[in-house]
Amino acid sequence: MDYLKYVMIVGLASLSVAAVCCASLWLMAPLILARARRNGGEPMDDFLPETPHREEAGGVTFNFTPEQGPALAGLLQNEGPEDIAIVLSHLPAEAGRAFFSALNAETRAKVLLSLATPRNVDMDLIRGMKAELENRLYGVVGSPAEAASFIAALPYKERKAILEKIVTADPDRGAELRAFFIFDEDLRAMPETDFKALAAAVTPQTMGGFLPALPEKLRIKIKDQYPGKLGLALEKAAPKGEQGPKEKEAALARFMELAEKLAAKGIIARPKPGAKTAGASAARNIWGIKCL
Repeated sequence: MDYLKYVMIVGLASLSVAAVCCASLWLMAPLILARARRNGGEPMDDFLPETPHREEAGGVTFNFTPEQGPALAGLLQNEGPEDIAIVLSHLPAEAGRAFFSALNAETRAKVLLSLATPRNVDMDLIRGMKAELENRLYGVVGSPAEAASFIAALPYKERKAILEKIVTADPDRGAELRAFFIFDEDLRAMPETDFKALAAAVTPQTMGGFLPALPEKLRIKIKDQYPGKLGLALEKAAPKGEQGPKEKEAALARFMELAEKLAAKGIIARPKPGAKTAGASAARNIWGIKCL
């Protein structure tokens, strides 16, 4: 009987020790995982003291996003490290890291040296820097690419019509927008190498469906690229019977969409831009940043 009591006492003691160990591991798990992350070379942000938001502390925060970091670096690439350090110091953490990463190595070192040196900076200057950067990033409205995105959303026929009006109103700007698109007349002027590349990329069965909708000169040039049996397959794939205007317009639009994709992949050449736009207006200079 004494022996059984001894075994029970030992067993209960072991269970108690095991329970204490499990509880300790459970409580220490976050610290163990954090240390494992640090040893694995991951960022140590969790171990750094949290910096209070500057606006909460009565300061100024440059409320830019991480995606805007490279753009900020481009705006400030010719500025002194002292000014760049001010911007870096007043950016949110994620945006600051993106901005800092976009700077070149030499500039980074100078900026960090400036940042490590305490100094007093006039708050009006900081507010002026923030306002100027916001003006540079948000003050510009519109671009050829933005306008082209709206033109691209139009049906093919309307796209051609509106670009003709733009070119008539402003030849230089119109030529810049025109370079974003390929029209059937551009394909007619393609060199022979591009026609061969087009035929090699599009099967006769697919091309045959577009054939009746293409302008005559373009249709003849494309048919020449499919000799022998390929030409027979091309004719066989062509729709039978007369197509109406709407059907032809839809087929031509699909063909031009295909041509755009081939140009985007570099299979055929895209038309070159026309005349460049006139020189920009004289630049003004505020806080050392050239502003148009």
